[in-house]
Amino acid sequence: MITFKKAFNIDYHVLLLSFIVVYFLLPVDQIFTAIIILTVLFGVYQFVIFIKLKEQKTP
Repeated sequence: MITFKKAFNIDYHVLLLSFIVVYFLLPVDQIFTAIIILTVLFGVYQFVIFIKLKEQKTP
């Protein structure tokens, strides 16, 4: 069973890896927008995981 902490850690590493990829692949004028979009997606994903794991725990 996956816990919220495990899901957070996995997604955090994916976020950091995507920051590195964005930094090296995108032009300078698009990096800030990409980082903001990735951060928002990270937050939404964490909210969804939190809700799903909370529903899983309650019978």
